[in-house]
Amino acid sequence: MKQKNDIKKLLLLTATMLMCVWASAQTQQGYVKTKGRMVKGKLVPGQGLKGATVSVQGRTSVLVNSDDGAFSFPVAEPQFRLDSVRKKGYQLVDMDACPKTYKRSGNPLYIVMETPEQQLQDKLNAEKKIRRNLQKQLQDKEDEIEALKEENKITLEEYQKSLQQLYAEQESNEQLIADMAKRYSELDYDQLDEFYRQVSYCIENGELVKADSLLNTRGDLSKQVEEQLQKGQAIKAQEEQLGKAKAVHAADQEELARRCYSFYETFAAQHMNDTAAYYLELRAALDTTRIEWQNDAGTFIDDYLADYDKALSYYTRILGISMAQPEINTMNLISSLNNIGYIHAELGDYANASQYYLQAKDMSEAALGHLHPQTANIYLNLGSNYSAMGDYDKALDYTNNAIEIYEQTMDPSDPILASAYNNLGHCYSEKDEIEKALEYYFKSLAIRVKAYGAKHPEVSLSYNNIGYCYLQLLDYTTGLNYLEKSLGISEEVLGSSHPTTTYMYNNIGFLYTRIGENEKGLEYYEKALEARKKVLGENNDHTAVCYDNIGNVYTKMGEYDKALENNRKALEIRKKTLGEDHPDLGYSYYNIGFAYANQGKYMEALEYYNMAYELLKKGLGEEHSDTQYAKQSIEQIQQKLKEEKQ
Repeated sequence: MKQKNDIKKLLLLTATMLMCVWASAQTQQGYVKTKGRMVKGKLVPGQGLKGATVSVQGRTSVLVNSDDGAFSFPVAEPQFRLDSVRKKGYQLVDMDACPKTYKRSGNPLYIVMETPEQQLQDKLNAEKKIRRNLQKQLQDKEDEIEALKEENKITLEEYQKSLQQLYAEQESNEQLIADMAKRYSELDYDQLDEFYRQVSYCIENGELVKADSLLNTRGDLSKQVEEQLQKGQAIKAQEEQLGKAKAVHAADQEELARRCYSFYETFAAQHMNDTAAYYLELRAALDTTRIEWQNDAGTFIDDYLADYDKALSYYTRILGISMAQPEINTMNLISSLNNIGYIHAELGDYANASQYYLQAKDMSEAALGHLHPQTANIYLNLGSNYSAMGDYDKALDYTNNAIEIYEQTMDPSDPILASAYNNLGHCYSEKDEIEKALEYYFKSLAIRVKAYGAKHPEVSLSYNNIGYCYLQLLDYTTGLNYLEKSLGISEEVLGSSHPTTTYMYNNIGFLYTRIGENEKGLEYYEKALEARKKVLGENNDHTAVCYDNIGNVYTKMGEYDKALENNRKALEIRKKTLGEDHPDLGYSYYNIGFAYANQGKYMEALEYYNMAYELLKKGLGEEHSDTQYAKQSIEQIQQKLKEEKQ
């Protein structure tokens, strides 16, 4: 019986909207310019880009004629849509700046552009600085541990444990390095005041102690945030002073928010993710109506802490804000529906996930059109969700639709295509078309290695899925090779408790049981179970997979009571999370029957094999290998019963 395969779904990040102050002016001012930079601690201002063309929906394009890059255009409505900004030889630094809807504001709109070569060099320079800083941190901490050992202040065991922990911490988060490099390659220092220029410059150059010291000169942040919240309550009680109090409150709030974000960046640069998340949450608490702040907190917690319940609370808050003003929050509304669907899918609640994905799909098709990449992203998530529900025909339809759009609208090396090819490979794997599955998994791998480098969670995922296909082809040596590559990257980059790492534990455990090394297989299955219970909880379909696998190992080892205990746990979890008719229940029924058959209890085995066969036939089809396997098992048990009667 084929093991249920795990697949990591694509997370579609919410596109944040630029929140501007509503002004009464009927003209919007702006600048098209290059980035301001810090050189040896001093600001080198960006240069205006004369000759750029600014396209605004519903009016003639504006040509930038000023040397400083200034432009303006009349705005009759409270908001406007910026369709594009073009300048030969230049590209937008923030690729989400166009097309985008903005609020009319008395503050100028800054559009930052760079040559592709300069932007790439800035990104590489930023990454080089971050990596050098990490290496220096590592050396300093190694020296400190060595000194403690030399002075006999720690035992040999403590020394070794300290080094192991140090290396695990230093190598835990390759994606965060890329995120930080992207942030600083896009930063326009012209738009920061002198204090935050110096703070950001220190963080960018690895002078984290100095950055922390600068930030602390402004006082106790936690205390001031609390005081700020109290001020907000006082404002409501003092209506007669509302105008003045609101102005003071807003200024203080922006200041505190900037400091929160700088503290977040300081700790994120050290891979201290819990502390970094604390400061994002602190900022989000300052104003629970600011979509950008809620999204930053939810996304970071989702990506780096895998705290899905907390992430869901932030995405749900964004949904509520967006629904209150759907006419100006269309993109946020679409993205929040999509993200909530993703969280439900991660928690194993696929029915709810489908409802949110379908709402997001309908809204995206209406607002953006069928061929828009955002719509394609939702198609891809729907395909992944239908695959998890066992409806592989729908999964293939949505995934192929997404790929058609991506191939028309995106560069062939874009990582989003890698995710789409990966999901298509999974569909073919589930339909037993392994050669097709491998074709798309290898396509996905090639793009991911080129885009991310050799050590990245998405590369690890590709290795995992390729290894699993070779298991299905009974090529265990090749399969183990790819699975071990996958696990090595995932443990190094994400850590042993991350949900993605548990997929690798699960599949390596499966391989070892297939070649008869049951004790080793059990070891990996139990690692996966403990991590999944910790992150996903007991009542999750992914946790049920672990219980089923552990039960099967105990059956092979002849420990039938333990086997049935684990298989029944899996069955009950799946009934709660998937419903009575989901084909995955067929695997649990089959495994219980398998345990009874090995004990010689053929009537009980026949009962559970029959239930498994009916569910698998309904969900996967009569010709599917798992359905046929269940049917053969029924025939074998019937033969055994005949022999007993004779």
